[in-house]
Amino acid sequence: MKQKISNVTGEIILSYKENGYQVVLDEFKHAKCINIVTYNINTYESNSVLIKELRKLNKTTKINIILNIPNGSYVKNFKNRIDQKEFDKVKWKIKNALSVLEQEKFGNLEVYINLENHAKLIMTDHIAYIGSQNFSDASEGNFELGFLVKDSKVIRDIERNIFAEIKNKSIYCIISEYRATMEEISVKLANKLQNIREDILTWVGDPPFTFRQEVFFIDDAYFHKERWEEFKEFHSEFEVITEKLIDEYPSEFNKESARETVKHLRKLVKLLVSELDELAKFKTNQEESMMWDKFHQLDVGENMEEVLEDARYYVENYKEKNYREIEYKGKELIKTFDYIKESIQDIETIVDEIKDSMIRKALNQNIERILQDIKKQ
Repeated sequence: MKQKISNVTGEIILSYKENGYQVVLDEFKHAKCINIVTYNINTYESNSVLIKELRKLNKTTKINIILNIPNGSYVKNFKNRIDQKEFDKVKWKIKNALSVLEQEKFGNLEVYINLENHAKLIMTDHIAYIGSQNFSDASEGNFELGFLVKDSKVIRDIERNIFAEIKNKSIYCIISEYRATMEEISVKLANKLQNIREDILTWVGDPPFTFRQEVFFIDDAYFHKERWEEFKEFHSEFEVITEKLIDEYPSEFNKESARETVKHLRKLVKLLVSELDELAKFKTNQEESMMWDKFHQLDVGENMEEVLEDARYYVENYKEKNYREIEYKGKELIKTFDYIKESIQDIETIVDEIKDSMIRKALNQNIERILQDIKKQ
């Protein structure tokens, strides 16, 4: 296999006692995507300036790192001639490297292992360094030679034809369930609650003249049909999450506390639904049709605007008579929303207690997959 990109212009850089790709590092904070191919990294985490630079980036910057494990390719190629100590040494190196690159410590990172890689590439969506220098602080002390490319077309070709080729032949390191689970709870499900809350409740007040507060008005309450129907089973999504964690972490996960919290959450959701569901059905299914039914009943072909006004008045009276008392429970409804939010936070806390176990599980799975790749014939 050979990939070639022709007619490339750029700068040849010889570096010593500094990073030959410093100009690429300076672009990290502006990049949408960063791709790194290296033989090794600095596994002395606290001393690594390069790793710290990556950790400063937020989730909007996608980072892909492909690395080899020193001695990994040797052990793979000569596995029938080496003893268990060599395997254990490589396993230790894999663990150190993946611990430094634990995704929880970064904004948006994907890690790949390629035991046949010796290439070095550090690039963003605007600039690329190809050369001898690893993405390792220790390489600063060497004479390193590289080529710097800024041409946008060549950058795209490097990503599509060079980086992608190496990536496709590498082992993807799975992300721990911790991040995905916490994002499911604290982002997706918490946002569902917030959307419903904003639909139903209204903010009033004009600081600093009047205190700003949430209130419930039946006229202003909006019930998005699909969102409301989903919310009625809101608690069941937490049941799925907690039962899955109970199955996967039977000794670590606090199942009694989790189930009790979800039970309380279910009770709160049912309470809120019981108070508001009839109003929701009226506003989403009946209000407008009732008005037009009354309009057609009253319409005798004379003053249509007056008839329409009478029909609206009829519907308002009906709503006032049947649902206005819900408005008096506004403070209780707001408290229920607050209690649901607190229950979600309680579930987050319970999940957070097994963070280390979830990360350790992913780490061990990745180590095992890499060792299997080494041992396979």
